[in-house]
Amino acid sequence: MTTMSETVLARYARRNFWLNVLDGSIFTFGVSLVSRFTVLPLIVERLTDAPWAQGLIPAIFFAGWLLPGLFTAPLVAAQPRRKPWVLLATIGERLPFLVLGIILLTLPGLPASMLLVIVLGLYAIFATSAGLTSIAWQDLIARVIPAQRWGVFFGLQAGLGGLLGIGGGALAATILAQQPFPQSVGILSLICFAAMVVSYIFLALTIEPAQAPVPARPFHVFMRGLRPLLRRDVAFRRYLFCRAAIALGLTGHSFLTAAALERFHLPAAEIGLLTGMMLAAQAAGNIGLGALADRWGHKQVLVVSAGMGIAALVLAILAPTSAWFYLIFALVGASQAGYQLSGFTLVFAFSPPAERTTYIGVANLALAPVAALGPIVVGVLATLTGYSAMFVVLALVGLLGMASLHWRVAAPAPVSQTSQAT
Repeated sequence: MTTMSETVLARYARRNFWLNVLDGSIFTFGVSLVSRFTVLPLIVERLTDAPWAQGLIPAIFFAGWLLPGLFTAPLVAAQPRRKPWVLLATIGERLPFLVLGIILLTLPGLPASMLLVIVLGLYAIFATSAGLTSIAWQDLIARVIPAQRWGVFFGLQAGLGGLLGIGGGALAATILAQQPFPQSVGILSLICFAAMVVSYIFLALTIEPAQAPVPARPFHVFMRGLRPLLRRDVAFRRYLFCRAAIALGLTGHSFLTAAALERFHLPAAEIGLLTGMMLAAQAAGNIGLGALADRWGHKQVLVVSAGMGIAALVLAILAPTSAWFYLIFALVGASQAGYQLSGFTLVFAFSPPAERTTYIGVANLALAPVAALGPIVVGVLATLTGYSAMFVVLALVGLLGMASLHWRVAAPAPVSQTSQAT
């Protein structure tokens, strides 16, 4: 029997689809101007010559993205709507770039150590706010977007953001070449914030009817339920192990810019061009892999994406000239596209609708130690052995995860349209 909320969702399905495509794509464009793969590593490299410091960027990002969800999952599940939570929490994702832009433009002469603390501190606020937003946002998308269009949605959303980012990469290259550091990054940060304001408007226009909430559970009750869930869902447990290994392997992508700067002494403008190449490949990867995943399966797309990510690490070891890094960052863009869109969607597909926020919370819990501590360990490894040896280790770890996912994890059954509402 069709409920009132299902009727409303069906009526506004097209509107919600395109509003959230525009929100996500413009947000992606904005944040790409201060990319954690290219521009942020450039900032860290300019402010300190310690290789381990590069590991702080992914560590901060993933700790902030994953850990808050452990506490917010039961709270979000108890709310009849997800949108109010998202609109409030995501403000913290956007304001740090306004503050960063103002500081870098007005106080460029601050000591390098102080600037580094400010940059990483504001990035931590961004990442933590993203984590506070993530579970509610993922469940909002799973509610308002028809299940059979999840792959197309994530692919089109990030793909359009990547296409916008091609121009953004050219803009970043121009600004980084023509403006002194750190003012150049300050300008990019302000443009990023302006894009995020526009994306917020599209998000706010989303129509989400109230649905029956899950009774609120104390945090300790929620945590007690995680082990039984993993015990009974063997395929999901294996998937999390494989995804953690792949995530650790792909951590190497955050060190590629530092490796290229160390070996080939790239000018700042070339970092902007590499950003554009990565975003172009990410756009093509999101659109192509998103459509492919809805037909071929998200597990298969995740395997292919991991393979491309590992290939990027291997090529970084073998690269005889800096020109190879255009191909390397193209592989990074395509790999990250498939990893993100299929990583999200596989968790949706494994979870019964009534337990979706719990499954997302469990996935975050499983990935948090690897994502938060792994980059620090990898950064120390790079300091001790050099980037090439570190890339070899990570490629082997990623290959283990990819092979295990392919041969040991059964793909979840397709989610029917009638079962997606919660």
